[in-house]
Amino acid sequence: MPEPHVPDSAAPAQAGPHSAAYLAQLLDAVEQAVIATNAQGVIVFWNRCAERLYGWRADEVLGRDVVEVVPSEMSREQAADLMERLRAGERWQGEFSVRRRDGSRFHAWVADVPVLDEARRVVGIVGVSSDLTAHLEAQEAVARAENETRRERERLWSVFRHSPAAMTLVRGPDLVFELANAAYVRLVQREVVGRALLDAFPELAGQGIVELLDDAYRTGRAQVGIERKVRLAGRDGEVADRVFDFTFQPLPEDDGRTERILLQVSEVTGQVHARRGAEQARTAADDANRAKSQFLANMSHELRTPINAITGYAELLELGIGGSLTAQQRHQVERIRSSSQHLTTLVNEVLDLAKVESGQMTAEREPVSVSDVLADALALVQPQSVRRGLRLSDRTADAHDAALVGDRDRVRQVLANLLSNAVKFTDPGGRVSVCASVTDEPDGDARLPGRGPWVRMDVEDTGMGIPPERLSTIFEPFVQVDASYTRQAGGTGLGLTISRRLARLMEGDLTVRSTLGRGSCFTLWLPAAPEAEPGQARRRWPRAPYEMPGLGEVGRALTRVAEPVAEELGRRLADDPALPSASRTDRVQLQDHTTTFLVEIGLAMITLDEAGGEPALMRDGTEIQRVISERHGSQRARLGWSEDELRREFGVLRDIVVPLVRDEVRERAEVQVDVDVALGVLERLLQQAEVVSLRGYRHSRQRE
Repeated sequence: MPEPHVPDSAAPAQAGPHSAAYLAQLLDAVEQAVIATNAQGVIVFWNRCAERLYGWRADEVLGRDVVEVVPSEMSREQAADLMERLRAGERWQGEFSVRRRDGSRFHAWVADVPVLDEARRVVGIVGVSSDLTAHLEAQEAVARAENETRRERERLWSVFRHSPAAMTLVRGPDLVFELANAAYVRLVQREVVGRALLDAFPELAGQGIVELLDDAYRTGRAQVGIERKVRLAGRDGEVADRVFDFTFQPLPEDDGRTERILLQVSEVTGQVHARRGAEQARTAADDANRAKSQFLANMSHELRTPINAITGYAELLELGIGGSLTAQQRHQVERIRSSSQHLTTLVNEVLDLAKVESGQMTAEREPVSVSDVLADALALVQPQSVRRGLRLSDRTADAHDAALVGDRDRVRQVLANLLSNAVKFTDPGGRVSVCASVTDEPDGDARLPGRGPWVRMDVEDTGMGIPPERLSTIFEPFVQVDASYTRQAGGTGLGLTISRRLARLMEGDLTVRSTLGRGSCFTLWLPAAPEAEPGQARRRWPRAPYEMPGLGEVGRALTRVAEPVAEELGRRLADDPALPSASRTDRVQLQDHTTTFLVEIGLAMITLDEAGGEPALMRDGTEIQRVISERHGSQRARLGWSEDELRREFGVLRDIVVPLVRDEVRERAEVQVDVDVALGVLERLLQQAEVVSLRGYRHSRQRE
C-alpha cells in the first residue's frame, strides 16, 4: 500500500490562531490517523481518523501520554529510546501491533516526525498511522493462492510424468516437443524433448500423422480416437508396422490461438491383430456352420425318403394289402410305424435347425390370437397328458382378447414343444399349466428389441426341475437335462434350441426359471399386436442377403459418421432442458462410448452383408455392443441420471443417426439403393441397445 505523506521535519511550526485552525481542518480531512504531541509525549492534537482508528474521542485523549493511550508491542525501554531519538530530531517509521480502546489489536504502519520551532529545537512530534490489516490479509491470500497454484502445478506435472498413458506436448507450427512423460519415451524408444516432430521422427513424413497435427494446430479442433498404422523405427533402426490410437487435444491460449497440442498415444497393434484374427475365425466358423447346416439339410431330405417309404409300407401291411395279419404281426407292424413316425419327427427337428442356422427359415408377421394359439397347442398334448395322469390347467382368461405379432404355426410349434417337454418330465399326478398376460416390463434375462408391450406365455410344471449349472446350456443344440444312458425321455436335444431361435426369429425370446425337485417355468416372449394392426396384410421378414438391400451401405455409412454423431449428440444433450443431468456432465462423459458403439454396429452390419449372415443374429447383437451398452447404463447411474433421461438420450441418438446415415448413403452410393429395410434393422439394434443399457442402469442402482 502507498505510504502516507509525512511533512519534512525541517519545516518550522507556525504560530497564530487562524493558521492553527486552518491546519486542524486540513488534518481532519486526511484519511490517516494524525496524532501530535509536545516534546514530552503529551497529546496536543488528535484528528477524526485517529478517533475512528483507535476508538478514543479527541476530548478524551488531549493532555494524556500518547504511550498510555496508544500502547504498542514496544517495551517501555524501547518506547523511551524512540522518544529520545525523536527529541534529537530523527525521523522514524515502522510496523507493529497496536491496541485500540476496546482491547482489540491491529497491525499499524506508523511514521513519527519531529516538529521544530524557529530555533530548530524539537517542540513536538507528529505521528501518522494507518491500519495494515486488509493489506496484510490480501498479501496472505495472494501467497496462499500462489502456493496452491504451485502445488496444483506440481500435482498435474506429477500426474503427467507418472501417468501410464503415453502423453507429450508439442508447441508451435513446427510441432516442437516441449514435454514428454516416461510412458511416451518408452513407447517411441527415443528422446524427443526440444526436437521438432519430423526431426525426431523423420520416418513419419507422408504417413498422414503430421497432416492431422497441422490441421489440429490450424483449426483448434480436437482429433479423438484416431487409429492409424504407422511405420516406425525402433532403437536398432529397424522399421516395423505398428498400430496406434491417437488423440490430439489443442490447448488454446488466452487470446484463443492454438499454440500447444497435447498428444495421447496408445499402441493397439496386439488388439488389432487379435481383432482381425477374431474376424477371420468368426468368418471361418460361419463358413463351417453354414456347411454343417447345408449337410444336415441334405441328409435330412435324404433320410426322409426311405423313412416315408417304411411308414407307407407299414400302413399297407396294416390295411391287409399283402394278406391278413396275426395279432402279433399287427403289433409288430404298429411298432414299425410308430418308430418311423418318431424318426420322422427327429429328422424334422434336425431339418428345422439346419434351416434356422442357414438363414432359410422364414416367419410370417401377422396378428395372432393368444387364446386360439394356446388352445391349439394344448389340444396337441391333451392325449399325452391324460395317458400320464397329469392335470392340464389353462389359466389364460386374463389374456382372452390379447393378440401377438408373429407366425401362428411357429408359435404353436414352440408352445407344443414346451408343453410336450413339461408332460414328458412331470411324474404322474403332477400338474402342467399355461398362462398368458401383456406387460411393458419384461424380465431382465429376456433379450428383447424395442420397447414393447410384450405378450408373455408361461408353461409351468411340477416336474423334476433343472440343476442350476445346466440352465445356461439347455438352449444349446443336442443338450438334454438328463443325459444319462438310462434316461426315460427320448429326443435329440434340439427342441429348446429350435424354440428359442424361432422366438428370436419373430423378435421375441424364450427364457426359463427352474427349481430342482420342484419344477420349471418356460416363458415365451413375443411382441403384442397394436390395436390398429389386426387388418394389416401379412408380410414376411427378409432372411437372405438379396432380400435386405443396403445393409452393407448403411453399415459403412454408420462407421463414417460415428464421430460427427457423437459430437452432435454431446451438443444436443448439453442443450436439452429435459436433461438437467447432462448440464452437470462434462462433454467427454456425454460422448463416452458413442463412437466405439456405433462403429461396432456398422462393422457387424458390413460383416453380415458380406457373409450372407442371418438378420436374426443382428438382433442378438455382438458381445462388444452388449458390454458397451451395459457399461453406458451403469455410468449414467453413477452420474446421477434418471431412467427417463437415459431413455431420452437414446431417443436423441436415434433422431441424429438415421437421417445422417440416410444422407451419407445417398451422397456416397454410386447406384441409388433403397435402404429403408436396412435402416429399420439399425433402429432395432439401437432399441436393443437401449434395453441393455437400461438393464445395466437398474443393476447399478440395485448395487448402490
